Amino acid sequence: MSKFSTQLDSYLSKEQIKAVAPVVFATEPTNKNVSEKYLHVNTETVIDDLAKLGWFPVTAMQRRTKPRKDGSPTIRSKHMISFQNPDLIIKGKNGDDAFPRIIVTNSHDGLSSFQFRVGIYRLVCSNGLVVADEEFSAFSIKHKGYTFEELQGVVSQAVADLPNKIQVLNKMQVRMLTADEQRQLAIDAMALRSTNPDAKYDEATIEEVLAATRKEDEGDSLWLVFNRVQESIINGGYSAALRGAKVRKVKKIKSFERDLQVNQDLFKLATSLLN
Repeated sequence: MSKFSTQLDSYLSKEQIKAVAPVVFATEPTNKNVSEKYLHVNTETVIDDLAKLGWFPVTAMQRRTKPRKDGSPTIRSKHMISFQNPDLIIKGKNGDDAFPRIIVTNSHDGLSSFQFRVGIYRLVCSNGLVVADEEFSAFSIKHKGYTFEELQGVVSQAVADLPNKIQVLNKMQVRMLTADEQRQLAIDAMALRSTNPDAKYDEATIEEVLAATRKEDEGDSLWLVFNRVQESIINGGYSAALRGAKVRKVKKIKSFERDLQVNQDLFKLATSLLN
């Protein structure tokens, strides 16, 4: 992921986006069987409109799909772009600053609307994207009459809700976890990645998932433990019993859809400890 900078030339250009997610610029639906009510709005329009509101692209991805067996072209429609605003920052202790992000997912096949999620990106780590279903807001705009005013309303609502998001983070920072709570959070988090519901994890693996890779993440607060676990779960590298009794290294998540889902589920796990 790109590191945050207040310099606009550090954000992704349209050429850079096109190189990794060309479907963003599709000029017509990728599915010829869309409803007559479907209004094609390519994601480039949203990029331009968000720039007017001070939000600029920092990451871009599109769905990876395998070629079809019959040799016909594969529709790569689902894609994601995340945006940052150089004027918005959440100041943390000892330089552990974080930045709100707007995460936009879309497809041009008539199967989904524009989805807007709000995330938090930590500068000190490379996968600090936090997304949640309940505590953090999610919005959508259907392909049936997109307008700049509607987008402006979505962004305004998201920004207005930022104090609530910061309050959740503050609660996580003062909630101290016992050793047993940390251990259970790591086990529950690994279960989100496992294809084997009966997978067992030895103590060495649990300690590996809980280990801090940087000094800033050392400590027993829910926020710090969550970030350590999140980094391990997203990046993989720990051992787990998958597909029966075989023990294998869990791989890094590469699909942005899976990344978003796991992040949402992880955040839900963590914030359940605030209750």
